[in-house]
Amino acid sequence: MKNLFAKISGHMLLVATLTIIGLIAAYYWGAKYDPVTWHRMTLVLLICSVLTWFGPLTRAAIGWLSSHAPGRQQFKRDPAARASTDKVELTDPLSQRIQDLKDYLKEQHGWRWRYCDRWLLLCGDNSAIDLLAPTLRHTGWAITPDAVLLYSGKAADEDDKGAVPDVAWLKQIARLRPRRPVDAMVVVISSGKGALTADKDMLARKLYIQSSALGWAAPTYLLNATELEHAQPHALEEIGCTWSVRGGDLRPLDNGLGILSNRLAERGVDRLAQQLSQPGLAQLSRRIAAQRTALLDLVAYISNSRKRKNAVHGLLFAPLFDAQQTVAASEVTSGSTYGLSSPWLLINWKAIASHSRLIGGRRVGFSPSVVAAWCVMALLGLWCAGSMIAAASNRSTIANAEETADRLQKVQKPIAAALDLDELQKQIDTLEIRKQEGAPWYSRFGLNHDDSLLAALWPHYQAASNRILTDPLRRQLEANLLQRNGMSDRELASGGEAQVKAAYGDLKTYLMLAEPKHTEAAFLIPHWQDSGQPAMPSQSQMTQGGWRDLSQRLISFHANHLAAHKEWAITPDAALVGSARQSLIAVIGLQNSTDVLYQSILDENSSKYPPVSLQTLLGGTSSRGLFSTDATIPGIYTRAAWDERISKAIDDADQQRNVDHDWVLSESAGGSQPQATGRELKTELRNRYFSDYARAWQTFLNSVQWQSDSSLSGTIDQLTLLADAQRSPLSALFKAISYQAGAGTLSKSLSDNLVNRAQQLVKGVDADPSKAIVAAPDESPLADAFGPLLRLGNSGGAAANGAAGQSADMSLARYLERVTAVRLKLQQIMMSSDPDAVSRITAQAILQGKTSDIADSRDYASRVGASLGEQWSGFGSAVFERPLEQTWGVVLRPAAASLNDTWRSAIVTAWNSSFGGRYPFADSDNDASLPEMARFLRSDGGLIPQFVATQLAGMLERQGDQWVPTQGSGNTLTLDPNFIDGLNRLTRISNRLFPQADAKVRFELKPVGTGGVTDMVLKSGSQSLHYFNQREEWQPMIWPSDALTGDSRIEWRTEQSGLRSELGADGRFGLIRLLGKAQVTQIDNAQYLLTWKADGSSGVPLRMLLRSEAGAGPLDMLSLRHFVLPTQVFVSGKASAAATKQMANAASAPASAVGNKKASRFTE
Repeated sequence: MKNLFAKISGHMLLVATLTIIGLIAAYYWGAKYDPVTWHRMTLVLLICSVLTWFGPLTRAAIGWLSSHAPGRQQFKRDPAARASTDKVELTDPLSQRIQDLKDYLKEQHGWRWRYCDRWLLLCGDNSAIDLLAPTLRHTGWAITPDAVLLYSGKAADEDDKGAVPDVAWLKQIARLRPRRPVDAMVVVISSGKGALTADKDMLARKLYIQSSALGWAAPTYLLNATELEHAQPHALEEIGCTWSVRGGDLRPLDNGLGILSNRLAERGVDRLAQQLSQPGLAQLSRRIAAQRTALLDLVAYISNSRKRKNAVHGLLFAPLFDAQQTVAASEVTSGSTYGLSSPWLLINWKAIASHSRLIGGRRVGFSPSVVAAWCVMALLGLWCAGSMIAAASNRSTIANAEETADRLQKVQKPIAAALDLDELQKQIDTLEIRKQEGAPWYSRFGLNHDDSLLAALWPHYQAASNRILTDPLRRQLEANLLQRNGMSDRELASGGEAQVKAAYGDLKTYLMLAEPKHTEAAFLIPHWQDSGQPAMPSQSQMTQGGWRDLSQRLISFHANHLAAHKEWAITPDAALVGSARQSLIAVIGLQNSTDVLYQSILDENSSKYPPVSLQTLLGGTSSRGLFSTDATIPGIYTRAAWDERISKAIDDADQQRNVDHDWVLSESAGGSQPQATGRELKTELRNRYFSDYARAWQTFLNSVQWQSDSSLSGTIDQLTLLADAQRSPLSALFKAISYQAGAGTLSKSLSDNLVNRAQQLVKGVDADPSKAIVAAPDESPLADAFGPLLRLGNSGGAAANGAAGQSADMSLARYLERVTAVRLKLQQIMMSSDPDAVSRITAQAILQGKTSDIADSRDYASRVGASLGEQWSGFGSAVFERPLEQTWGVVLRPAAASLNDTWRSAIVTAWNSSFGGRYPFADSDNDASLPEMARFLRSDGGLIPQFVATQLAGMLERQGDQWVPTQGSGNTLTLDPNFIDGLNRLTRISNRLFPQADAKVRFELKPVGTGGVTDMVLKSGSQSLHYFNQREEWQPMIWPSDALTGDSRIEWRTEQSGLRSELGADGRFGLIRLLGKAQVTQIDNAQYLLTWKADGSSGVPLRMLLRSEAGAGPLDMLSLRHFVLPTQVFVSGKASAAATKQMANAASAPASAVGNKKASRFTE
C-alpha cells in the first residue's frame, strides 16, 4: 500500500490542488458563465474526478517519453567504472524467475505472450506436485502444450515446505498479467490414507492468500494424484467431473462420482479381459468409490469456507502408474520442459485449461477497476433516482399546466376564468424564471421540458387573455373612439385638456394593442386599470379589493409581455383609427402631417375638376359598338389638374407645417421622427399623388369591356371601325393615355438645348457624331406605371426609356394592321358565292393546324395583351384579345357542327356497326373482331387516329399515350371531355394491343398456393398452366393465342371434391371474360393478384399472380367493357360551360384520384 501511495501521491496532489483552485475560481469569478453556484461547483468536481483516472495513463506516457528521450544515454553508468570493484552484484532469484518466464513466453508467442496460453496456479501437496510436474517447484513455472503451470510457493531450493504461498511471487505474477493474473487455481491432493482429511483449513487458507495476493479469484479445481500399479493404458482421456455452477447443491457431484466410478469399473473390466497387466482403471474406480464421501466433504468445505473467495468448479483424477518415471529434481535445468513423459499428466492440464475458458474469475480486494465499477454503479443509481424524481417533478408541472389550460378552454364563470388565467400566469412566470436562472436540480437529469412547455402554454394564454382581458378593453376603446369621432372638433376641444388627453390616451392604448412593438408598459398598465376592464361580475363572492388585485396582476403580466409577442396584436379598425387621428390632429394642431397635407390638397382642388368618363377622353371619336365602361376617373387625377393646381399646391405644402408629430398621430409606424425637410415633403407628396394617379387609371382602364357580336357581318363592322385610321376609338384612347401619362414630365427647355449645342460647337465635336452630347431623356414619374401602354403606342418622351427593350413587332400600329388583314379575310368570306362553305373550309384549315391569317393574328393579339403585364391585364384582354377571339369563334362555330356530323357519319356509325352488341363493348356471347378493332385503333393508320391527325391537328396534340388540347385553343370551341377521355382510353388500348400489325399481348401467370386446393389447371387455347402444389413459377402467356379456338377455363381439385371446371369462357375473348370474373388487386405497377370464387368450391378462392410487360396486360381490355364511343367532338351552349369546368377539375385532380380511377377500370 505504501508503494501504491508513493506512485499516485504526486498525481493525486496535483489533482487535489487543481480541484481547490477550480472551486475557488468557480465560486468567486464564475457567475458570468453560470449564475447558479452549485452548478459551477459540480462541474469543477466532475472535471477533477475525470482527471483522477488519468494517473496511470500519465505515468505510462511519462515513462515512454523518458525511455525514448534523446539525452537518456548521458546518465547511464559506465560498466568500466565498476570493473575494479570487489563487490559481487546480487541477482534477485524472484525477479530472475519472472524474467525467464517472460522471455520464454515472448519467444514462443510474440507480443501475444500474456494471454495466448491459460495460466494455472498450483498449490497443495508438494509430493504430489513433484509427481505431476517434477520441474515446477524448482523453477516456479513450467510449460505444457496447453497451459502455463505456476507454483504458488517458493522454489524448492529456497527451503520451501509449501506451507504458505509466496506473496511476493504472486504479486509479480499479478503485475506481469494485470488483467487476468491466472485462469485457474489447481489444488493438488494425494490419495494417500488420511491425506484428504489432513488439513482442509490449510487448503482453504492457501487459496485465500493466493486470491488476496493476486487480487483475483480464479475458478478452483481439485486434482487428486492417485498412484496405481502396473502399466498405463493406451487410451488417453481425462478422468473427473467439472461443472459451471458456483456453490450450490453437491448432489449432482455425488451422482457424477458414482457414474464415473461405474464407468471406470466397466472399462477396467474390459481392459482386464483384454490384458491382465492393465488393472489401473479398475483400481481407480475402487478408490473413487472408497474416497467418494471424503472428496465431497473437501469440495463442500472449500466452497463453503468463510473466506468464500474461491469456488470449486472441477474434481479431476491424475493416475500415476508404476511405469511412469519422474524426473529427479537435481536433473532439472529449465522450467520450459514438461518434466513428464506420460501423456496422462498432460491431458489433465488440457482439460482444466479448456474448462476454465467457460468460467470467468472475479476481482477481490481493493482494485481501481472494481472501485470504478462501483462508482459508476453508484452514479447510475443516483442518476436513476434523480431521473425518477425529475420525471415525477416534470410530470407534475406538465399535468398542472395541462389541467389549467384545459379549464381555460371550457366555458366558465368570469371569476373562475380569471383565477385560472392568474394560475396560468404564475406557471408561465415560474417557467420564465427557470429559463433565466436554470431549473432546479430535481427537475433536470435530461428530462426537463420547461422550454417546450413554455412554448406550448403561450397559445393557450393568448386565447384566454384575448377573451378575458383584451376583448373587453378593445370594445370599450372602440366605443370611446367612435363616440369622440362623432363629436366636432369644437365639441372635442370644449372639454378642455383633460378630454383631449383622454382621447389621446385611448387612441394610444388602442394602437399599442394593434402594434405591440410600440408598447410602453409604464403607460399601458395604469391606463388599462383606469378603464375598469375587465369589469367585475355583478354576482360574485369576491370582494372589490380582491378583484382589483387580481385584475392588476393579470393586466401587468399581459402588458409586460405584449412587446415580445407580436402575434397578440389585434386587428384595428383602420377607418376608426384614421378618423380619431384626424380629430386629434385638428384639435392639437398637428397640421404638418403628410396625410393631412395630402388630403387637404385633394379636398381643396377636387371640386374644381369633375370626373372624366371614357367618352370625354375620346373626344369626337365614339367607342359605341366596340368597348365601353361605366367607371370614371376622378378629375383630380388628370394632367390638367396637375399642371394647373396640384403641382403648385405641393410646392407650397411645406409652408403649412407648424409643430412636430409622433407615431400615435402618424400613419407611419416608425415612431416619432424628426420633421422632414421641404424637399423630402415635396418628394413624398409627389410620389403619393402619382401612385394614386396610376392606380386610378389602372382601375378605370381595366374596367373597359368589349361588346361581343356573334354574327359575321357585325364582327366585320367592329373590326372595320377598330382599325380605321381616322375613326378608331382605340387609337384615340391611346393618344389620350399618352397625353395623360405625361403629367409631371420634366423636359429641357429650348435655352438648355441651345447651350448644349453651343458647347458642342466650341469643343469641335460636331464632326464626330459618336462624340455628340446626347440630350437626357425626359423624366416622367408615370413612366414605370404607364410604360407598357406607352411602349405599345410607340410614343416618345415618357416611353423613351423602355422603348429600347421592346420588340419592334409589338406595337399598336402592327396590331391594327393585323386587324385589317383579318377584316379583309372575313369580307372575302362574306362576299363569296357560298359564305358558309368558304367559312367551313377556313375553319377546317384552322382545326387541322394549317397556318392562316386568323390564327396568326389571334396569337399576335394574345402576345400583345400579355406584353401589358398583370397590372393592365383587364384592359389588354378587352381591347386586344377579345376582338380576335370573337373573330375566331365566328369562323369556327359553324365548322364545329359540321365536324361533329363528319365524326358521327365516318367513325361512330361504322364503329357501332362493327362492335354493337359484341363483347367487350356489351354483355354478349358474340365477340368483337380483333382485325376490325385494329382497323379502327391502330396508331399507324387506324380510322380514329387518322381522323384526329387530319381533322383536329390544330385542336389536339399527342403527348405520350394521351391526347391533350393544344395551348391557346381558347374558350371559343370546347372539346367534349367524354370524347377526349374515350380517345385516350382507345389510344392506350391500341398501344398495348396492337404494337405491330397483329394483336398480341404478352404476360406471365404464376399460381398462388391456397389451402384446400390440391390441383389447378388454366387453359387458354393451346396454352396450359398446371399447378399441383409444387413450387410456383412464372409461365409466359400470349393473348390472343395462336390456336383457332380461344376457349379459356380453370379446372381445380379440392380436398373435399373431385375435378371441377365451373370457371370458363369461349371465344377469342374467353381469357378476357375469365379475367373479368376475377377480383383484381393491384400489387405494384406490373403485378396484379387475380382471385376467383366459384359456387360449390366451399368458398375456397383460386388465386394467381399476373405480371405484364406493359401496362396491365390483358387486364387493359377490361376497360372497354360497356364502352360507348362518344357521338360528338365539340359541345356548345350550357354543355360547353359544364365541359370546360369538368376539364379544369380533371386537370387539377390529385394523383390519388387518378390512381383510384386506374384501379377501378378492371371492375367496371
